[in-house]
Amino acid sequence: MSNEGEKVAERLMGALISKMENMDVGLQMLKAENQELRRIMNDPTNLLKKAGFIRASTQRPHDISDDQFRGDVSDTILKGIDAEGIASPQTNADFHNMEWDDIHTLAEQAKSSGALGNQLGME
Repeated sequence: MSNEGEKVAERLMGALISKMENMDVGLQMLKAENQELRRIMNDPTNLLKKAGFIRASTQRPHDISDDQFRGDVSDTILKGIDAEGIASPQTNADFHNMEWDDIHTLAEQAKSSGALGNQLGME
């Protein structure tokens, strides 16, 4: 009977050891992933690059057309026109600091001049 008990104990011990080894391998993999994440987080340029962003100083490719929304074409989009004494914002921060009344006034002026809105008349 003791021989049978020893075999059970050996199998149990073997199972425990293999389980602990598997857990150790899993922990080592987690540690390696954690180090990689720390490396990425310590250098935000890598994180932004992986997200698809590019540096502002990157030269524009020569084989793409002008982007009207970036101001590449000066006569298509009019920026900076003052509406009834309200200076048009030039930056995102300027827009953020505007009062709602000023925003509505700018929108109404743009709509009345035909600069934006639904051209089909459906709203």
